[in-house]
Amino acid sequence: MSKPRGAFCATEHCFDFTGVGVLCRERPSMIVGAPPFVTGFYVNDNAISASLCRALDPVCADLIDVALAAYLADRMSPRRGSKKRGFCEWTRQLHLQIPVRRLELWQRPDVADALHEALRFFTDDGWNLDFVEHRGPRRSAEMQTQLFEGPIAGPVRVALLSGGLDSFAGAAQNVADLSDYSFVFVSGTTNTRQRLGQREQVRAIREAWRRKIWHVIIPYGIARHGLPRGWEEEGTQRTRGFLFASLGAVTALSAGAHELFVNENGIGAINLPYDATQLGASSSRGAHPLALLKMQTLIEAISGAPFAFVNPFLYHTKGEMCLHPAVRHLAGVAAATFSCDGFPVQAKGKPQCGSCTSCILRRLSLESAGLCRNDNSDRYVIDLLNPVTKASGGQLIHLRAMEWQFNKLSQTLRSADPWQSMIVEFPELQNVAFELGACGKPTHNEVARGLLELYRRYIDEWNGFSARQRLLRRPRAA
Repeated sequence: MSKPRGAFCATEHCFDFTGVGVLCRERPSMIVGAPPFVTGFYVNDNAISASLCRALDPVCADLIDVALAAYLADRMSPRRGSKKRGFCEWTRQLHLQIPVRRLELWQRPDVADALHEALRFFTDDGWNLDFVEHRGPRRSAEMQTQLFEGPIAGPVRVALLSGGLDSFAGAAQNVADLSDYSFVFVSGTTNTRQRLGQREQVRAIREAWRRKIWHVIIPYGIARHGLPRGWEEEGTQRTRGFLFASLGAVTALSAGAHELFVNENGIGAINLPYDATQLGASSSRGAHPLALLKMQTLIEAISGAPFAFVNPFLYHTKGEMCLHPAVRHLAGVAAATFSCDGFPVQAKGKPQCGSCTSCILRRLSLESAGLCRNDNSDRYVIDLLNPVTKASGGQLIHLRAMEWQFNKLSQTLRSADPWQSMIVEFPELQNVAFELGACGKPTHNEVARGLLELYRRYIDEWNGFSARQRLLRRPRAA
């Protein structure tokens, strides 16, 4: 059992996953006598075994169960008081009982520590995981037999494909540039619009370069029929990155690969705070370089073999990713990707809000890459790039927050010692440089230089952003 560490002022939530296909949740311990409730959940990991014609290893099946349990516990445990009563109740204490097939493995101290460290980094929560012997029937994914096509031949590259602009741009570049490789793209999905978009992107890449591509689509989610009326789910979903990384790692191992590629621009991956109140995991860490390192430690511990999570675009801006000829060749498809924090936005024909930080970064990137003409403005609830758009104060909150960050970055980069100023303003950059440097390649100093240059290029892009210049322009003094 992993012991919770670092929790304070935490609300407690308890879950029991030992039933087959059901989730039992008790109310926070402060609510005396409140009854538990039961709901269903699902994951179609048969998509992995069926696509690759290989049964899931028991350890891989366990990892999927553990990751899904963590994701569901996160979704079903609202953070109390984080907005109204202060930041201290952002942290929760989560107790999970999870059945596993390799009980002795998950109870090993190195595995327990690696799992706890990964979950804590993604969520800022305390996790108490109690593993018990799995006694239910095996899923069909664990019994898949090889009927037709054998294992993928030759070198294979496995990458996550979320349906967003970064993962699409990375996939298009890789397929165009690496003619000797086979490719497996892994997509987790919770809704039809997302799934259709992911399929369309892979279809376009496959047809453009006539390459053999496996696309593994893994639906997952909560069966809402058992939820109490009026129940409010936690919207931040900080374990989503942990779940996607786990599904990708299982797919990579099943395909005989020892790397998982996570294609994300460095600005979005590190995701520095946009205001002074954002601390820790209040900024999403789904592709954070330290999150990938912690996932790497976990996968190596449970598999007993070297494994790597690779982001080849850590020192690229999103706009720079869009400059590649392969992305420009498929510019129309790139513009149909989705980046919005609220996707799919519940507005007919407008799947993206246009005003969240992810939408703004997307529009900045397409503009800086010269692809605005391909970006259909009708797909946004509000088009901040349209010169006649009148945005409300609420619709400009995130644009102003990004301007706050831009000003902080600009000030640090103009100082006599930019790196020292940068890590004073944004301390997590020091952690990134230290931990990546500790791996040996690149060194600490090379990471620092790479990050400084990344943020210099980013503020140049932001400085020329048309929406920023028009909507945040200060009137001149008389």
